[in-house]
Amino acid sequence: MKMMRRLLLMLFCICFSSFAVAADEITPHKYTDEERQSGGPKYDIPSSSRFTLKRIGADPSDIIYYFSKPSRDKFPIAILVGGSSLEDDITSIIHFHRYFLKEFLDLGVGVITIEQQGVDGHQINKTEFMEHYTRSNRLSDHRTVIEHLKNHPPLGWNGKLIFLGVSEGGPIVTTLTTDYPSDALATINWSGAGDFSWRDALWNFMEDMIQNTPWHVKLRAQLPSWMPYSLDLYFPKSRKDHDQAMDETIKNPSAHLKLAGMTYKYHHDALIVYPKPEYEKIKTPYLVVAGVKDSIIDSSDAFVRKAKEAGASVTYMRVSNMDHYVRKKEDVINDSFAWLQKQLEN
Repeated sequence: MKMMRRLLLMLFCICFSSFAVAADEITPHKYTDEERQSGGPKYDIPSSSRFTLKRIGADPSDIIYYFSKPSRDKFPIAILVGGSSLEDDITSIIHFHRYFLKEFLDLGVGVITIEQQGVDGHQINKTEFMEHYTRSNRLSDHRTVIEHLKNHPPLGWNGKLIFLGVSEGGPIVTTLTTDYPSDALATINWSGAGDFSWRDALWNFMEDMIQNTPWHVKLRAQLPSWMPYSLDLYFPKSRKDHDQAMDETIKNPSAHLKLAGMTYKYHHDALIVYPKPEYEKIKTPYLVVAGVKDSIIDSSDAFVRKAKEAGASVTYMRVSNMDHYVRKKEDVINDSFAWLQKQLEN
């Protein structure tokens, strides 16, 4: 009888221990559009998967990042960089982390995502976020985390990095690819590989949006701010008006003035500060995915052409029936990970 009790107790401890370990790891989840529109699914991030680092310079806030390990003894790490944010649509990177986690774990790849400044899971400091939101700041945080990994490698990491960026994350993974040519294994760029300047890319986006916006919404956007129904929307009447608006952001890079949903500081950084693609420094396999229905398509075509001219190993998935949102195209996602699997096998 005592032996039976001991056996039951042992089995209970083993089962409880297994449950505790599983609960301490980030779980995969593909959020729905409804969940995303409400700020993403509610999720308590395991403390064992959350890490912090001091930011470079005098900024007192920490960098927050999440790390998921695969079951293999030796593995590369994928750095996932999400898209842009609007002031009224700021969410944690954990939802992006979880959305593609299973695909990477199935390939034996670890995953790291980095919160934008002002975001810590459920907690969002909108003021801090908007004051620091630029591409260059996001790039700096990713560089800091990568340098920390190189100086303090996680157990099992083989020293190799995979980069995946979507939309605004595209330029960031391009820069990281050229920053770490000896560490990079492969890069996937979804709807974010572009050669055009931010001035030209935003104009193409605005032209596309204006053509598909009802006339009454455009009219409301033209009303003075003191009139009712005025909207915080940007509808330039011509390319000249657009260029003048861009020039104003360069003259006054304020975090308290906005244009097209972004701060003047953000535009100034994208126009003047953020580095252009250095095609000759792309030394590892690079997958570009772009939709023909996306306003970025001409810019992506130019990116691929210039990268190949510079000798880069670029694969181009130019998808005829896709717009900007790769997440809605399961076949494109599957093809992207099939491409990545080949790079891992090689």
